[in-house]
Amino acid sequence: MIANQTINTYETAEVSVTREDISKRSEIFKALGDPNRLKLLYILRDGERCVSDLLPFFEILQPTVSVHLLMLQDLGLLKVRRDGRRRFYSLARDDLLSHLDRLCE
Repeated sequence: MIANQTINTYETAEVSVTREDISKRSEIFKALGDPNRLKLLYILRDGERCVSDLLPFFEILQPTVSVHLLMLQDLGLLKVRRDGRRRFYSLARDDLLSHLDRLCE
C-alpha cells in the first residue's frame, strides 16, 4: 500500500464496514466508557424518565446529567419525548443493554 493511500471501506464476504461506521462505533464505546453514562442506560432500562427523576441516582449536578443525556441521544442510544417543558428519555432500542451485556460476558 502506498504511504498516503487510505482505506475507506473494509470488506469481507460477510461484512462491509466504512470509515464512518468505525468512527461512530468508536464514539459509542467512548461514551459507554463513562460510568455515569452507562449507569443512565441501565436506569432507563426500566422505562422513560425525566432529568429530575434521574438526579437521585447520581452525585453530580443536573446540568451534568443533562449533558450526558444529550451525548447519548446524539449517538442514537436514547430517544426523547417532550411533554410541555419536560423531556422524557428512554432507550432508543429495547435490546441495547442485552447486546452490551452479551459483549461483556
